[in-house]
Amino acid sequence: MKKWEDDEYCLFVNGGEGSDLWSVLADWTQSEDEEEWKRHIPRFARLISCWQPLGFIKVFRSDSPPAYYTGEEVTGEALTELLADPRSWEYSEHPTQWFCVASGDREISELEEGMCDEDR
Repeated sequence: MKKWEDDEYCLFVNGGEGSDLWSVLADWTQSEDEEEWKRHIPRFARLISCWQPLGFIKVFRSDSPPAYYTGEEVTGEALTELLADPRSWEYSEHPTQWFCVASGDREISELEEGMCDEDR
């Protein structure tokens, strides 16, 4: 059985909740400090980039909430661009677009040790 890293667990829980990208960062840091959040974008962008093609997580974009229900799935180059854009991870009082993570089609229990080993 795989031993979960803390960031993996955070992403897994937020994916199950259909959380906005900014919410993943807020949960991870346990902070409302958006400058602190920015430091962790690369960590979660790498993890999402690994899990999404394997089917463990999905990312959605929408013009209305909840993005996982009303939006379109973002994949491939569009996902790479979305994850690299710091604006995708920002909290907004009055958003015009929503970006969220959701559970994928594969059970997370299938995630094997070393499947996504990268420098975190």
